[in-house]
Amino acid sequence: MAKEGYKPTSGMKAAARKAIKFKEDGKAKGAGTAVGWTRARQLVNGETLSLSTVKRMYSFFSRHEVDKKGKDWGNQSNPSNGYIMWLAWGGDAGFSWSRKIVNREKSVKKTIVLDQELVEEIKTMLEDAVDPITEEIEIEEDVEFSKSMGEDEEDDEEDEEEDEEEDEDHWDEDLQKCWTGYVQRGMKEKGGRMVPNCVPVKKAMALDVQDFLKEMKEKYDK
Repeated sequence: MAKEGYKPTSGMKAAARKAIKFKEDGKAKGAGTAVGWTRARQLVNGETLSLSTVKRMYSFFSRHEVDKKGKDWGNQSNPSNGYIMWLAWGGDAGFSWSRKIVNREKSVKKTIVLDQELVEEIKTMLEDAVDPITEEIEIEEDVEFSKSMGEDEEDDEEDEEEDEEEDEDHWDEDLQKCWTGYVQRGMKEKGGRMVPNCVPVKKAMALDVQDFLKEMKEKYDK
C-alpha cells in the first residue's frame, strides 16, 4: 500500500490490457460502461487507487462472479461481455487483491471497535469508583474495597478457580510467550513448580485499574 492509496498488481494490469485489446479488435461490442473502461485504463497505467475505489472493485467482482457460468466465458475468439469486463476490472487477480484489502480494513475497524469498548468499560469502572479528592472514602477492609469495584469474596474465589482453568493451556512453550489475546502477569505455582501466569488482556487491564485505585486509596489514607 502506497501512502496515498493502493497500487494494482502486474496480474491486474495484464488482465485489463487484455480487455482493452479485445475492445480494439472489435470483440467488446456493447460490453461494459464508461466507468468499467476507465477502470481498465487506470489499471494498465498503474494508477494508485483509493480505498473507496478498491471497495467498488470488490463489489463489482462479488456481483458479477456469477457471470463465469455464462456462455463463452473465457472464449478467446468470441468472448462474452461478462468475461471482457471481468478482465477490465482486473480479472481474478483484481478480485483476490480487492477482497484481501476490504477484509483487512474490516478487521482493523473491528479491532478499533473492540478497543473502544474496553476503553469505555475502564472509564465506567473509574467513574463508579470513589473520587479520593472530592469525596470521603470510608473503607474498613480490603473486602469492602473489592465490593466498591462490584465484586465480593465469593466472586473472587470463583474468579481464581476460573483463572486456574482458563490459564492452563495459554502458554506457548516453543515461543516462550502467552497465546495471542493473553498477557503474562507474574508467575503461579502449578504441579509443584512455578509457571507463567497468562490472563486475558481485557482482564489484565481491569486488574491494573483495580491496583491503581488501591494505590490511590492508600495514598489518600496516608
